Amino acid sequence: MKKLQILILAGAIIVIIIVVFFALPYAGAKEEASVLPLTDSLHFDQKYELQATMMGYFAKDGARNPTLRANKGDRVRITITNGETMTHDIALEQLGIKSETLLDKGSSTSITFRAISDDTYFCTIPGHRAAGMVGRFEVVDGAISGEVTEGIIPVKDGRTLNLGFEAGNLADWTAHGEAFQKPETNDDPAPETPAGFDGRYFVSSGGTLNYKHTGTLESIPFPITHPYASFKVSGGALADTRVELVLKDSGKVVFQSTGQGRATLQPVVAELGPYLRQDIFIRVVDNETGVSSIPYIGDDIWGHINFDDFRFYPIRPRFPNELDKEDIIALPPIDHVANSGLSGQRAASAMTLPEDFKITLAASEPDIVRPISFTLDARGRLWVVEAHTYPVPADEGKGKDRILIFEDTDGNGTLDKRKVFMEGLNLVSGIEVGMGGVWLGAAPYLLFIPVNAETDKPAGPPQKLLDGWGLDDTHEVLNNLRWGPDGWLYGVHGIFTHSNIGKPGAGDEERVKLNAGVWRYHPTKHLFEVFAEGSSNPWGIDFNDYGHPFITVCVIPHLYHVVQGARYMRQDGEHFNPYTYDDIKTIADHVHWVGDRGPHAGNFRSASAGGGHAHAGAMRYLGGDTWPEEYRNKIFMNNINGSRLN
Repeated sequence: MKKLQILILAGAIIVIIIVVFFALPYAGAKEEASVLPLTDSLHFDQKYELQATMMGYFAKDGARNPTLRANKGDRVRITITNGETMTHDIALEQLGIKSETLLDKGSSTSITFRAISDDTYFCTIPGHRAAGMVGRFEVVDGAISGEVTEGIIPVKDGRTLNLGFEAGNLADWTAHGEAFQKPETNDDPAPETPAGFDGRYFVSSGGTLNYKHTGTLESIPFPITHPYASFKVSGGALADTRVELVLKDSGKVVFQSTGQGRATLQPVVAELGPYLRQDIFIRVVDNETGVSSIPYIGDDIWGHINFDDFRFYPIRPRFPNELDKEDIIALPPIDHVANSGLSGQRAASAMTLPEDFKITLAASEPDIVRPISFTLDARGRLWVVEAHTYPVPADEGKGKDRILIFEDTDGNGTLDKRKVFMEGLNLVSGIEVGMGGVWLGAAPYLLFIPVNAETDKPAGPPQKLLDGWGLDDTHEVLNNLRWGPDGWLYGVHGIFTHSNIGKPGAGDEERVKLNAGVWRYHPTKHLFEVFAEGSSNPWGIDFNDYGHPFITVCVIPHLYHVVQGARYMRQDGEHFNPYTYDDIKTIADHVHWVGDRGPHAGNFRSASAGGGHAHAGAMRYLGGDTWPEEYRNKIFMNNINGSRLN
């Protein structure tokens, strides 16, 4: 036994020695590359400033995810400024440092460190790195800056062509349409002024101020004398705002590029070797008005194109801020919603339906205004919450929300009878009826209102069953109350609202934290629990034939099959349980937006894919023979961005 103990002890010592031996170089590297204090007085050898958006990190010269360089031992500071109202940060993968998280547009943060080895910088918010917020940091010897390449301006009949517009006019060009009547400029006629153009002038099809203008601008044909060419471009990353290189004889477009939705003109490189000695011409196209037909979505001011400085090169040129075509997701025009703004009756008549379906207007303004949630009672009546307070909660006792009861008395599909159940409620976001009353999600409370069944009026004041529901983001509060097949009351909750839920007066140790997922409440035992964690901003839940819940969500992929106790993909932040090796992903095999830069880029521009990422409501069709069998057990959801039912 003693020998065995000695052998075990010796083995343990050997393991410890091995672990320490292999850990020493890493620990030394960490110490040498330690994070530097962030002080204004500290000298930095290299300072980089980037704008953070879902499209990537952008340098001032327009470069997307630029390679950042420093000499070994340099003190480095990378500062990011939030370019949108989204959460962003910046981290270094190998060094293991991360900045603060930015929430507001225009806010800034930095990381500071000593350059020791190559690394990768990226955004740690889930999904953002995959969407393209990632770049390289390199430690180099010698000069930090990249190559600068001189090109050759095309010549025809012994005359240098005006392809950079330095003549201050449209010599060698022909304009068609309103956009290019007088396009030469040295200043975008808008608040956001381009940089990066060559010489004194460039051309614009209207800039961000006159983006509605459309037209084309074509150069005279000229011979391809070298295998490579470049030009500078900015403006919308849109299919109908682009620069084309076109063969004169065949009309074939051999190269094209859009902008990337930014003001700074950046060089793009075209390989023209296969077309040497043929004639080409340049065509600058703006067929995009940027005009939105969706009442709550503004026009796209990037519905224009800027162009400058076409040149040839004998070898492939390299530019530090070159616009890579792979960095651009060219989006289609804004979805056209032909019937927006119609009355209820006219809207119902205009809807596009599957074969053998018909639609009846049940209720519309002025009988119902701003509905946010509804449910059906045992008599088939519709209980609806009007959200007059949302999205800004009123002071206690000063809410303006109300609950209406609608009934179809003759079975013709029209809700011809209407009652007001209760008024003066505050920020109601979910409703369910049963067990003798009305259940309401109204952050910071879960409420119960007893019902007098004879009068359809409250039988008493609202009871506060639970409090502590968060109000951080009122678009992501508790919502979509739904009875489960087990008799519990289910609901969902968004990720950017942080709740600490318990019975009124309960201490912190008696409360449950929640910031994304599915919860449930027992109506007679008065128990509360988190059923499953994760997702983003779920706003719909329903159950299939087997009693399994499904949720529909926003921003990230849109559909999840929920298992009790499970943890699902999060849009942001960390799971409460730190020992989560991986989380469960969507069960859908597609998304409802176009492009791979995340959902926001394709919103209202993705009719073929579904319209966008925002979904509200969920229904599994289970009962009766009203609808064809093919729809049974399918899930339906409202697609807000797509103005459709998926």
